[in-house]
Amino acid sequence: MKKAFDPSLLERGDCVLYRPEDIFGAIIAVKTWTKVCHVEVFAGFGYSYASRNGIGVGAYPLRKDGVAAILRPTQPLDWRKAEDWFLSTAKGQKYDWKGLLCFALAVKQGSKDRMFCSEFSTRFYRKAGLPLFPLWWDADRTPPSLMLATNGLNLIWDDGELW
Repeated sequence: MKKAFDPSLLERGDCVLYRPEDIFGAIIAVKTWTKVCHVEVFAGFGYSYASRNGIGVGAYPLRKDGVAAILRPTQPLDWRKAEDWFLSTAKGQKYDWKGLLCFALAVKQGSKDRMFCSEFSTRFYRKAGLPLFPLWWDADRTPPSLMLATNGLNLIWDDGELW
């Protein structure tokens, strides 16, 4: 039975995974063998840091619909470093449609000045001192579903239909 999402569970730095809302999301979910297609980092105060489809990297009001799971970092994050990187480098970058093809069509690398959601999240956590994956693993090759497979994040809530 599907459980309702309660935003009060969130802590700053939590990784929020979302279900597909459109055909692009459905393709991502199917291609990565999961029921998730999007990831955001909860920034606190009702906002998330993310790269949203077609919009790009920014601070956005927390999306409360379609939440599939909440993952919590296993160690404290260096927010100052991560937010400095966010403000100086990431914020305002366009959405990386080419990079999205890295795991969809085996393209070698996306654009250097654009990011898709899990590429952004992977880099944000690295800047915060939490490398979720080996440093040789390029963020361009990281689908949202891979957040479920890292030891750097613990599953603290899911909607009951994650698997």
